[in-house]
Amino acid sequence: MSNAALQSLQIQPCATDPVLAQQQTRFNALVRQLELGRAALAGWKERIDRYHQAVEPVRRELHAAWRQWAFALDHAGLQPGLTRAERAQLDELLREATTALLEVEDDAGLEELARRHEEGSSCAQSGREDAADEAGDEELPEEDPAQDWEQQAARASAQRAEWAAKRRTASARKRRQQAAQEVSRSLRDVYRRLASALHPDREPDARQRGRKTALMQQANQAYAEGNLLALLELQLQAEEVDAAHLAGVDPRRLQHYVTVLQEQLTDLQSETRRLETGFRAAVGVAPGWGLQPRRADRLISSEAQRLRGELQLLQRQTRLLGDLEATKTWLREVRSARH
Repeated sequence: MSNAALQSLQIQPCATDPVLAQQQTRFNALVRQLELGRAALAGWKERIDRYHQAVEPVRRELHAAWRQWAFALDHAGLQPGLTRAERAQLDELLREATTALLEVEDDAGLEELARRHEEGSSCAQSGREDAADEAGDEELPEEDPAQDWEQQAARASAQRAEWAAKRRTASARKRRQQAAQEVSRSLRDVYRRLASALHPDREPDARQRGRKTALMQQANQAYAEGNLLALLELQLQAEEVDAAHLAGVDPRRLQHYVTVLQEQLTDLQSETRRLETGFRAAVGVAPGWGLQPRRADRLISSEAQRLRGELQLLQRQTRLLGDLEATKTWLREVRSARH
């Protein structure tokens, strides 16, 4: 049943029976709210799909770039000319990076890298003391780096300050990804109620049994596809509600219809909140309810742009880790930012 059909299910309130008129008014209000709720849920499904198309590819690239950056830190620590303090600082940064990355997903290569750089590990020190310069912890005079590197180093230090926050949210992000693969509670509840109402074996009338069998097949398909809107539509059809039937329905039966519509509205609102909550968490917006579609679209574009900028900066920073003087300058920037 389409939204237009739902909208047409409006009852003229009875002028002679206040109790019935109240139920009819409630029914009309629920029909209108249900139409709006269906539209809102469909809009959020569309925006979630748009988010995945626009953001997830960049996020995967960024994760790969962070992984490459962790190995670049490992290689940077092998450069001759670094002090012991600088090598220890690189080890600390590498441990932070591998810890955060491994909280997102398992990675045998990163696990091995993390083991080699565990704090106090002999592996982290072997080969590096021989490469350290004879000046010990004292740094040799250095030339000023290029202006471009200074700008990038300043941005990189700010980025490192954000890394701790990303580590705290990594586990939550992983849980959201796992939860997204499960059928939502509201979807499951609607399907169970619908299956109970449509079970063909409980229908003695042959014509109705055939009708319910067809509806049950549609319900099974909608449930397999995770299509809550289709299940809600089938649920209303299962009640055989139409304008002609409603014109003479008794108060007791009408109350049953009101109950069904209220359950549908609750399910719609629950599912819509779930989608909006996940979206807000993904784009870094404070928890809440009622985010406008236009703002959601802007947030999707902004998040994709932010991630692309972070990716480009990280790629430049990874390349510069191969330069000794640039690495020393960057390490000073990081120390300054953390103190």
